[in-house]
Amino acid sequence: MILFVASCGNQDEITDPHFMWRGNKYITTYEPIEEERLAEQVGVIKAEVEGPVDENGEARGLPEGTLLFKIDDQKESPADMMAYHIGDRFYIARKLVVYQ
Repeated sequence: MILFVASCGNQDEITDPHFMWRGNKYITTYEPIEEERLAEQVGVIKAEVEGPVDENGEARGLPEGTLLFKIDDQKESPADMMAYHIGDRFYIARKLVVYQ
């Protein structure tokens, strides 16, 4: 299992597309995932922001309305991976872990 790890405490410097869901930040990977692996839709991006992502449903680099999905084999809560929908494809986002 791969988790993205930031070694500094300043998450405001993340420039790759990412979003906040259930108190955790997830970074997009553009790794495709088959629709058959999706369990259910769990949310939607409510706002695209230019600055720091601080609230659930906010994203930087993902448009408002992007659908978020639970992946079937992710039993942990919160999940280490989620899926998001762009165009006609589904991609993996991985939980960002920050060590200070």
